[in-house]
Amino acid sequence: MNFNKNALKVFFVSLMVFLSVGAMRVEAQDVLAKKTITRWVDPVIVKGSFVKDLTGVPLANMRLYSFKNGTFEPIRYQIDEMTKEGGDWIFPDGPLATAELSNGKFDSFDMLLFMAKDTGDKVSTEAWVPGYTKGIEIEIIDPINGEKGWAYLLYFASNPPKKSSEPDYVTYSYANEYVETNFYRYSYIITDDGFHTTYYKEFYAKEAAGGNGQNFVDRLKIRPTFKMLFGGITLKFNEELLKSTVIGFKEGPIRLNRRLEHCAVIPGLGIKAIRAVTDIMFYPYTATCPIMFNIPIKLNTVFTSVIIRAGTDYSPAVIGGHTYSSTNPQGFLVDGKMNDGELNFNPEPDKWRFLTGEFGTFMTRNLFTAETLKTLSLSMGIIDDTSKPDPPEAYPGCIGYIWQNWDATKVNRGPLNFFLEFYTIPNYKPGAEDAFTNYMDEPLKIRVNGHEEKSNALLIPQVCEQ
Repeated sequence: MNFNKNALKVFFVSLMVFLSVGAMRVEAQDVLAKKTITRWVDPVIVKGSFVKDLTGVPLANMRLYSFKNGTFEPIRYQIDEMTKEGGDWIFPDGPLATAELSNGKFDSFDMLLFMAKDTGDKVSTEAWVPGYTKGIEIEIIDPINGEKGWAYLLYFASNPPKKSSEPDYVTYSYANEYVETNFYRYSYIITDDGFHTTYYKEFYAKEAAGGNGQNFVDRLKIRPTFKMLFGGITLKFNEELLKSTVIGFKEGPIRLNRRLEHCAVIPGLGIKAIRAVTDIMFYPYTATCPIMFNIPIKLNTVFTSVIIRAGTDYSPAVIGGHTYSSTNPQGFLVDGKMNDGELNFNPEPDKWRFLTGEFGTFMTRNLFTAETLKTLSLSMGIIDDTSKPDPPEAYPGCIGYIWQNWDATKVNRGPLNFFLEFYTIPNYKPGAEDAFTNYMDEPLKIRVNGHEEKSNALLIPQVCEQ
């Protein structure tokens, strides 16, 4: 009996060794290249037309995998559907939802999204998940250093496996207007008359991002000033006077896309001087905001000047922190009092600006196309002075408020597009801003079946009128 027990023990030990060696043999045989990519901020955005072997299949039967630690794992992904005619997003939720435009299939004009950090090793076809009907290997390449990672998009004609059980990267409450990830939380103003605005009234970096969980913003300020009759008439607007409200949204495992409409109506004339549509796309660490203006007239035919001041004003919680920009790298102490350095702020347009302290690190930037800058002029400044009121505001005065003026006086009739960017940098160290600017300045390359394109991070949709 003892012999049998010992024999049984030896058998199971031998079996475990055999299985372990077998697994290593499978890995050695099927892993063709190890993941090397270290980009962790970047979403990967792939056009359906680029993975055309899978276009036309039902969305419900698609899965995305990466190969890690010797096994395939389902990873988080989403497919954002677009309209064929206009190239605009389809929004399944919201007051002006367009869910009826969905056909439930993966079309050539739709977008596949996943995070670069979720990619894995390159493996042979023989190692792919059993039971799939069609499949495509997607190779991701860092154009800066050539590092790579791979993901596998598979279609199952029947009985598709379960999707990733990992929680969504972003959560959203339309009723309460907050957006939350593991690293940050935004809360937005809902006006007394029910408008769900784009103006945040609260932002904090969570402990995972090196923050203390304390709100440190006053508000996002958007302040247009229109002058007419050579300055004889001045019309000033602020974010509470501008019409701004959510009209649709799409919440998915990778990002939330929250569409808003804005317009300024000239009092007494009923003229919409500026109409803008914004798509604020929230990712784990970032919020990307393409702004699509529709200028109904050539502005200088009516106005002497049109200047929009935009920037984030902060709460007293940031006092003791420091603010920096690419054109003012020496930085400034934020203390609610203008010092010599702030008085000599370099007003040239910057590439980025951020505020950092025990409350966390919050970076913003603007991206303008060369075409836009032909008619739009930019200038900048800073106000760090609690004795200078700038209502409406939650906290009197301006604290660490780096503003940018967009002079649109010479802008022509028609579309005007650019990006606003908001970044939560976890546990900031000097140079960390590069990881955030790279995802749009140096977009990842996507390679499928020998063909290559850039990740579509800079896509601006053609807004369909609703």
